[in-house]
Amino acid sequence: MSAIIMDGRAVSEQLMPELKRHVKEIKEKYNWTPHLAAILVGDDPASRQYVRNKQRYAAELGLGSELITMSSEEASTESLLKLIQRLNRDPRIAGILLQLPLPEHVDRFRLFDAIDPLKDVDAVSSTVVGGFYRGQWGLFIPCTPRGVLTLLDYYKVPVEGARAVVIGRSDIAGKPLALILGGRLRNATVTWCHTHTRDLAQVCREADLLVSCAGADPGRPYLITADMVKPGACVIDVGFRRVGKGRFVGDVDFENVKEVAGWITLNPGGTGPMTVLALMQNLIDAARYMLGLERASYSV
Repeated sequence: MSAIIMDGRAVSEQLMPELKRHVKEIKEKYNWTPHLAAILVGDDPASRQYVRNKQRYAAELGLGSELITMSSEEASTESLLKLIQRLNRDPRIAGILLQLPLPEHVDRFRLFDAIDPLKDVDAVSSTVVGGFYRGQWGLFIPCTPRGVLTLLDYYKVPVEGARAVVIGRSDIAGKPLALILGGRLRNATVTWCHTHTRDLAQVCREADLLVSCAGADPGRPYLITADMVKPGACVIDVGFRRVGKGRFVGDVDFENVKEVAGWITLNPGGTGPMTVLALMQNLIDAARYMLGLERASYSV
């Protein structure tokens, strides 16, 4: 029996009217159009695709966006710090997004912590991280984890007490998602893995919930194959890598794994749209915080 397909595009479309209502309230009641400032360094194709999607969503919602691009060669920690400080002071800007990955010579943690916590819509500053580290929502939850949580809730995947495996340790996906799933917000029992984990296949076979955020070339077509999946498990594919001109794949062998899993995300079309939707939710929350309001609520 094939798995339930977790369609991020469909869930995103269902929630968009709710986001539009929140944006309309801010614009009409407070006469302000919140803007997202996205900083893009280098020419990573996946990053450029994500930024385009974010700008398109912002425009669809009636939000403003500003894209600042910089080559890897001209980027430095100091130049990016000055840029972030300018955006912190700009009253038009409700949210600041520093698109990853960044060049190795740049101190990303200094940059993360330079972002005003009230504008940290990617949830990377130490102030914001402290919220979900302690098992609370805090100001923001990182966009990919927030999108994954929404998918799990929408498709009614049982998470509390479940055995979860998270593969990946980026600051905006695997690492925070492992903390959040294992914390008081979801109460799963989490095994946190990465591409260096020994006998990864055996670890994955024990998972009721398997989330792969590696996005790395495993030396074979897919990192997660059908023989690695527990029958009936929920499989979330966050991975995204380029395998040719204009061609991208995820971590999971979708066609074969869907015959084993109970739930599985599309890729593309699963966590990608939900990540962008979550960014817009965080941007709306950031605007509401600046107006002295509480975080927005949604049906899912």
